[in-house]
Amino acid sequence: MADETENVRRTVELLWRAPSDVQVRPGPRQRTTVEAVVRAAVAIADANGLAQLSMRVLAADVGLKPMGLYTYVPNREILLALMIDAVAVEDTAIDTSATIDAVLRAVADQYRDEILRHPWLLDVPAWRPVPGPGSSHRYEVQLSAVAAAGARSGKHFGDVELDAVIASLRAFAIGNARSRIDQMVTYANSGMTDEQWWETAGPLLADAMPEGRYPISSQVGTAVGEEFAGPGNADHAYEFGLTRLIAGIIRG
Repeated sequence: MADETENVRRTVELLWRAPSDVQVRPGPRQRTTVEAVVRAAVAIADANGLAQLSMRVLAADVGLKPMGLYTYVPNREILLALMIDAVAVEDTAIDTSATIDAVLRAVADQYRDEILRHPWLLDVPAWRPVPGPGSSHRYEVQLSAVAAAGARSGKHFGDVELDAVIASLRAFAIGNARSRIDQMVTYANSGMTDEQWWETAGPLLADAMPEGRYPISSQVGTAVGEEFAGPGNADHAYEFGLTRLIAGIIRG
C-alpha cells in the first residue's frame, strides 16, 4: 500500500512536471531529460515490443548506466505511464464543426490509430490510469466535440453518458485494433497471406468436416472466405461495427 501510494505520487509529479524538470533524486549533473528518456522508450517499444523494453536496455540507448536512469524515471511502471501520456498527443485533430456521426467516428479512429501505431499499448493494463497532460487534453477535446456536435443535432448527453460514449467507442476501437494487429502478426509469422492460407485450409476443411453437420457455419464461412480470401477482414469489421455503434449512440 505504501509503495503504491508513493508510485502514484511520483507518477503524478513526473506527468505534470514542467518541461525538463527532471531530477528525481540528488545525483550527478543531468546528461539527458525525462522527455528524451520517454521518447527513447517509445521508440524501443514500437520497434521491438514492450517485452524488450527493460530499464537496462533503455539506459544503454540513452547513454546512461542502469542506475543513472533511475535519476530520471524511478521504475518501469512510472515509465509506462509517461509513455502512454506521451503518445496521446499524436491524435489527428477532431473537426469540432462536424456532424455528430463524424465526430463519434473521429474519436474511435483516434484510439484505433493509436494502437496501430503503438501496438505495445495492448500490453499495458488500461484500468485506473493516472491522467497526464496528454491524455487529459485528449479527453477534454473529445468530450467537448461530442457534446457540441450532439447539441447541434438536438441530442443532449448527460455527463455520465458523455463518458460512456467515449468509453464505448474506445473499447470497440481497441478491440478491433487488436484483431488487425493479430492479422499483421500472423502474416509476418506464417509467411502466408490470408488468401494463401485460405487456398490451403479451405479445401482441407471441406474434406475434414462432416458434410451437413454445420450447415449455417459452412454457408457463412464459405461466403466470408470468398469475399475476403481469408477468415475475415478486420477493416471491414471495423467499418461495419462502428457504423452501427454510432447509430445506436445517436438513437440512444
